[in-house]
Amino acid sequence: MKWIFKAVVILLIFIFSAMAAEKPGLYMPLNLQKAYKNGTRSYDGEPGSAYWQNYSQYKIKVKLEPSTRILTGSETIVYHNESPDTLRRLVIRLYQDIFKKGNLRDWQVSSEDLHDGVQISKLLVDDKPVELKGKTTPVRRSGTNLFLKLEDSLPPGQSIELKFDWQVRLPHKSNIRMGTYDSTSFHVAYWYPQMAVYDDIQGWDSYNYSGLQEFYNDFSDYEVEITVPRGFVVWATGRLQNIDRVLEPEYKKRYQKALTSGEIVRVITETDLQKGEITKPNEWNTWKYAAQGVPDFAFSTSDHYLWDLTSAVADSQTGRRVLIGAAYKSKSKDFYEVAEIAKKAILYFSTVMPGVPFPYPSLTVFNGQGGMEFPMMVNDGSSGELWGTIHVTSHEIAHTYFPFMMGINEQKYAWMDEGWATMLPFAFQQKEAPGYDPIKRTSDRYLNVAGTEFDIPMIVPTVVYGSHSRSSYRNASYNRSGIAYYLLKEMLGEKEFLKALQTYMERWRGKHPIPYDFFFTFNNATGEDLNWFWKPWFFDFGYPDLALKLKEKNGKNLLVEVQKKGLLPVPVYLKVVSADSSERVIQKSMRVWRDGKQAITIPVKADKKVLRIELGNAHIPDVKPDDNILKIGE
Repeated sequence: MKWIFKAVVILLIFIFSAMAAEKPGLYMPLNLQKAYKNGTRSYDGEPGSAYWQNYSQYKIKVKLEPSTRILTGSETIVYHNESPDTLRRLVIRLYQDIFKKGNLRDWQVSSEDLHDGVQISKLLVDDKPVELKGKTTPVRRSGTNLFLKLEDSLPPGQSIELKFDWQVRLPHKSNIRMGTYDSTSFHVAYWYPQMAVYDDIQGWDSYNYSGLQEFYNDFSDYEVEITVPRGFVVWATGRLQNIDRVLEPEYKKRYQKALTSGEIVRVITETDLQKGEITKPNEWNTWKYAAQGVPDFAFSTSDHYLWDLTSAVADSQTGRRVLIGAAYKSKSKDFYEVAEIAKKAILYFSTVMPGVPFPYPSLTVFNGQGGMEFPMMVNDGSSGELWGTIHVTSHEIAHTYFPFMMGINEQKYAWMDEGWATMLPFAFQQKEAPGYDPIKRTSDRYLNVAGTEFDIPMIVPTVVYGSHSRSSYRNASYNRSGIAYYLLKEMLGEKEFLKALQTYMERWRGKHPIPYDFFFTFNNATGEDLNWFWKPWFFDFGYPDLALKLKEKNGKNLLVEVQKKGLLPVPVYLKVVSADSSERVIQKSMRVWRDGKQAITIPVKADKKVLRIELGNAHIPDVKPDDNILKIGE
């Protein structure tokens, strides 16, 4: 009987252990629970044994007529269904329909940029023509999506071929992340019919693009031919495939020099532009680019931009180099340094933080407007201050890791990429722009919203925010998240933090992680249950607020109480100022709040006469700093 009893006990232990493993300790919505139950994801943060994702192969030919801003394209998509589901419809994105008359947008656009939507003149499914209009058409367009009902369903493990002929006019006044920057300079993004994501979380991603939230894409292969007039240079996602057919020999020589040089090669200078004869003397030239395993494709073009190139070894183990460039207007004086700044940023990301080799073969920073990231392309405006140029350049390049290498759903979880792009370059920005403190800037911006009704927990899907909640969007996506990641690094220490971060990136590289995959991986990699930190910072309404109180004064000894008045945990930093102007610092890790304490007591030796004790610093957010100073003596 004893062996039966022991067997029952062992079985019960096994069952309860399994149950405990399945309970993450964090609230998880029912639709997400299904993914873990189905085995596509696991509670230790690993992709599940049943994980899958779909992908596409694109072949696109497009012609841009600068005078009319008209893009005319033909495209073939081979879409591979790796899911366990039979697909009876497809969802195709037509993002330029954000400018379609009558469509929903998060902000006003110029009436001059409105049009009748992407004009599709031909659609074939496995070479069978699809009726695009009429009562019997299987096509329905809504917002920026095209829904295509399939005549023959697409089974698991099978592929389908789509062919489009289409045309659209680029905007020239309402440049939302892309557009026209002068009569002959363009950054072209969200420009081609693109397969939406079908995933294990929600099936088809059919959210409408209205301008505020960003994007969510599968990893796909691209072969793209871009035809532009003589004199126009094209920079794009991927690597140029036909340099002999588009550039004159002198410029090809400079380009090739940059492939192996760490120096800045001025490929096109103002003198070159005055002379002309940079591109082949054809009426139209076709630039061919190719990229594999990337989530999107963008390109830029101009007939009067300067062009700098250099390269750097991003992976010391393989010796792999990255071709790094800047394309810019001659009047953008800060851009003469951008290629060098970009190179330094790529080396920093590759070797320091996150310490993962830059994953792409090239990157170009194009001098357009604002700051926006694309695979191997950045669209940046010019800045009048060095810190601004360094900040926006490094921030946008950081996006190469999140959301591109890590296929983040930015529509739902913008903080999973914007927060990282905010935090990862902190030390780089401080070093390269002396006097600039990006941590303080982020903390201050967070404190502008923290504790207000617009301080919404990050776990709330980003797509919920609208144009009336831009402060909530930016706070959750950039500032609260950026500071949370920074405080986590400070608590774990850089070595342990990098171990966990690199584990997360290795597990989910080229895949689609959701917040819980991130939380569970960090718990697993550190061997520490960090839910006490995740819950208040990412799930709860609340704010950081510490206060200082003198509990006891006994001769040369002081007893100070630090009270946790806010819900969000932060580290304790005490500066003790003595009468002789000397200072000393007492620090306590954020872990002091792990077990739910609302106050801790700290002894302070008063060998010298203490004038005051100050709580906190510029890197630790505190919504009510008025109670952070104790005046002990005069």
